[in-house]
Amino acid sequence: MLEVGSGECRFAKKIKDFYPNIEITCIEINPQLASLADTLGFSVINDNILNISPSKKYDIVHCSHVIEHFGYPEITNVLEFLVASVNPDGRIIIRSPLIDDKDTWNFYGNIDHIKPYPPEAIINYFELSQQQRQGKASIQVEKIWYRTSPRQFERISTWHFAYCIVPLRRIINYCITKFNGYTNALWRKYRWPSTKPNGYVIIIKVKTP
Repeated sequence: MLEVGSGECRFAKKIKDFYPNIEITCIEINPQLASLADTLGFSVINDNILNISPSKKYDIVHCSHVIEHFGYPEITNVLEFLVASVNPDGRIIIRSPLIDDKDTWNFYGNIDHIKPYPPEAIINYFELSQQQRQGKASIQVEKIWYRTSPRQFERISTWHFAYCIVPLRRIINYCITKFNGYTNALWRKYRWPSTKPNGYVIIIKVKTP
């Protein structure tokens, strides 16, 4: 398995716990985090993915919260690297955030986030010919899972007309807090009511590299 953007190795450690015999190579641009991966016993490449040429192929390539750090056309080089790193019939797993209802917190609140890429953009890169550049690999999308959060109602704050009416504000905020507790419980069980997607996971099977 190739772990692209291993960070604090949360995913690599979980996979290793479930499958002790798996061989995992980590790519990490941050020197401190690359050192952490090395300390944990993983093979490590400490470099920018754009500077690396695939030297071997893997059964699984996992790329978590990486693609949003690249603009165009660099993003196409990243996707080509992922494809070139996977065995025929191997799997590429991409996780990435999207702009949510409070996009400054979820996406642009990170200074190194450049652009959100929804799963359709990745699919279209490989399947639509009318583009500046088209991916050469033949892919099959096996699953797309969207991440959401429970929909919450805002408590009365300083900007609200009822802020100065203390008894009313307390009653309303109490009711909102209780109601948000119910929506949380519903969301945990049914994933409803939810915000619009704020992230996703896409699993891609590479049929021909």
